[in-house]
Amino acid sequence: MWEYRTETFDSIFDTKRSLKEKCNAILETCGNEGWELVNFQCVGGAGSMMILVFKRAK
Repeated sequence: MWEYRTETFDSIFDTKRSLKEKCNAILETCGNEGWELVNFQCVGGAGSMMILVFKRAK
């Protein structure tokens, strides 16, 4: 069995550097808690929102 976690954040006003910092912070936090990234999407106008989906064994 799996459990899932979804993280979202706005990215419209981010620079390339700040977007990388946000992603890295989420990836590090979730990774340390045993979550594995399984999917991500940029949605909205000009990719204004990031959605990251994680899973881990229940």
